[in-house]
Amino acid sequence: MLNAALTIALKDLKLLFRDRTSAFFTFGFPLALAVFFGMVFGGAGGDGGGSPVKLAIVHEGGAGSAGEIAKSFVADLDADEMIETVTAENRDAGEAMVREGNALACVIIPKDFDSGANSMFTGGGLSVEALVDPSRKAEAGLLTGKLNEIAFRQMSKVFGNPTRMKSMLDTSRAAILIAPNMSSADKQRFASFFDSAERLPSDDGAASEGDNGGGGGAMGNFSPARVTVTELKPKNKTGPTNSYSISFPQGVAWGLMGCVMSFAAGLAQERSRGTLLRLAVAPVTRRQVLLGKALGCFIACMMVILLLMIFGRLVLGVEIANPWLFLLATAIASFGFSGVMMFLAGVFRTEGGAEGAGRAIILILAMIGGGTIPLFFMPKFLLTASMISPFRWAIFAVEGAIWRGLTVTQLLPSFGALILFGVVGFAIGGYGFAKAQAR
Repeated sequence: MLNAALTIALKDLKLLFRDRTSAFFTFGFPLALAVFFGMVFGGAGGDGGGSPVKLAIVHEGGAGSAGEIAKSFVADLDADEMIETVTAENRDAGEAMVREGNALACVIIPKDFDSGANSMFTGGGLSVEALVDPSRKAEAGLLTGKLNEIAFRQMSKVFGNPTRMKSMLDTSRAAILIAPNMSSADKQRFASFFDSAERLPSDDGAASEGDNGGGGGAMGNFSPARVTVTELKPKNKTGPTNSYSISFPQGVAWGLMGCVMSFAAGLAQERSRGTLLRLAVAPVTRRQVLLGKALGCFIACMMVILLLMIFGRLVLGVEIANPWLFLLATAIASFGFSGVMMFLAGVFRTEGGAEGAGRAIILILAMIGGGTIPLFFMPKFLLTASMISPFRWAIFAVEGAIWRGLTVTQLLPSFGALILFGVVGFAIGGYGFAKAQAR
């Protein structure tokens, strides 16, 4: 009995290794996947891991009129290895960059940024506003901490500059003297505090003894920097109604993946079992057969997306900012993924190859396209590689119609990429089927 079982096991292993595609995706692919995750989370090529996030910087008074502290703030942002800054002409231009996915956030520096430092002890302080992409909450949370850190860093520069420190304290003294609702005792405490603070740059803090009385109730709410981070709202809309509005596009992409895998495996199965050969002798052309298969996949993709949308609308409260644009994005995404299906079915001739290799390829495309791993965590070369993933373009196209409030013109790059995937996939898949039948 043991010999018989061993013989069967060896036979199955021999069959497994005979099919090189199945063998690779049984033994080699898990190793490749482990390396992939290592590159994503550990970085590759010594570049320190994730790609820098892009921030659109808007100077409300104009970049040319920015003060010394404002320039220092932007320079410190740009010097951070995880941040890349680009100057936007105005608030609308900065918001457009965020809306179109070209920047994580629009950081708005007010005209009175520098004067806020001079009135820091009298209710002023550095004020920064940031409009962030609501679909990138993890990165936005990190950005909030980074903006606070760099804003406070400007305060240390002010404290270390005797001339600027004196100007700031003189402004504060003048404001305190004319404060109508402050008692003489409180004014005296502030005057003592300002005198001690003025000696900080030269005395390295030695003159701060005895100032504990200045830290009472009058200074309890003191904050030298205020960073306000809000989510960007689509034009003429109230924004994403809930978290499902933001996560829904990922669900659409995974629905498309299911259709692709089902039809690709089905086509490979029909070819390996001779069904396509029997259709070849029927009164239909090969082109009609392939067109019928692709049309079936296209219709299935459309149905999956629409069913998901109906469920999302009725059960989860997902609202669509532009229904007609959503239908257009749905049709173009379905066409693109139908082309991906034809590519997989045409290249991999066996059922096992189409299921194993096809599923692996789709999984990788989903990962590098933002379907599983946020693009923020990817090193630069993987972020560039994500351009070849239909997931990236499909997710953004659906987002543009649901909550980003984009126009057809703004979505043309995504639509063009998805159409290209469809055309190339149909061409390669058709060639693969023709070559197989010619043998």
